[in-house]
Amino acid sequence: MDSVNAKEEMQLAEARKIAATKIAAMHRGKKARSSIKEEHEAAVKLQAASRGLATRRSGFNLAEAQHAAARVKPNMGASSTSIRKPLSLMQLGLRNGLPKNPVPALRFLKFKSWWTEMATKRYMELCFDLETELFQVVLDKQVQVLDPKLVNNANYESLYDVIATDTKVMSMHLHEKLSGNQHAESLRRPHLQCWDLHVGCRINVLGRPTTMMQCDLVTGQWLEYHSERLNRIKGALEEALRKYETVPMAAAFGPQRGGRGGPGGAKAQGTTDLRTLLNQIEALGMQLTHYRPNVAAGLLNLVQGPSDMTM
Repeated sequence: MDSVNAKEEMQLAEARKIAATKIAAMHRGKKARSSIKEEHEAAVKLQAASRGLATRRSGFNLAEAQHAAARVKPNMGASSTSIRKPLSLMQLGLRNGLPKNPVPALRFLKFKSWWTEMATKRYMELCFDLETELFQVVLDKQVQVLDPKLVNNANYESLYDVIATDTKVMSMHLHEKLSGNQHAESLRRPHLQCWDLHVGCRINVLGRPTTMMQCDLVTGQWLEYHSERLNRIKGALEEALRKYETVPMAAAFGPQRGGRGGPGGAKAQGTTDLRTLLNQIEALGMQLTHYRPNVAAGLLNLVQGPSDMTM
């Protein structure tokens, strides 16, 4: 009987020893995980503080950004030996290169808008000259009366100015973009540029908030070409920054919401906001300058290609 009790006590002691070992291992693992988590959080806070300090020093605000290409320029006072050879597209992270402009000789961007007023559908055409940056606005080139009783009816003579076709052509600069929280930014520039225009944007035309509803084929091709080109440059900047920063990209640098989709939810042609892409590229380039100034300068120089207009 004593031997049985002694055996049970030995087994109980062994079980307690094993349980104590497991508990100690669990405590050590918990402590190690807690330490790793604290170190990671401290690194994230330090990196965020450094990023905020660099942003404040540069005075950059993405919501108020104004694109300026090739901010990083070689020091003209330095010796010629200090000027490095330009990096290739592969070295800049553009493994697939840049797309080819399908409409290199394009001179005008053409958009169409329409609205309903007093049972009448009125149309407006806007033609933007890429060289002079002037808008040609064509009003009432087409008027569609939706209610037949308004036509040739003496009781509605007061509406004839609205329902009658009276084409007007005007050439001007436009200054206000009302969509995408870009109103204040657009007013700081001399006037709207090609990078502010896309299908779905709202601009102020003669005091009327006007939405660009459609664009012609070549305008859509031009917009899609620059959208693809800028997205590749932005992707190369993000890929380069991931090597040095573990903090996830801010939501402001995320992909833009798709425009009006067609069948199957496909993104409509020419709906990408090029101005937002330019602002994002500038911000990413400024951040990459702290780590790889040559790569950042090379990618920012590609934003304004030799055949592109002033941005």
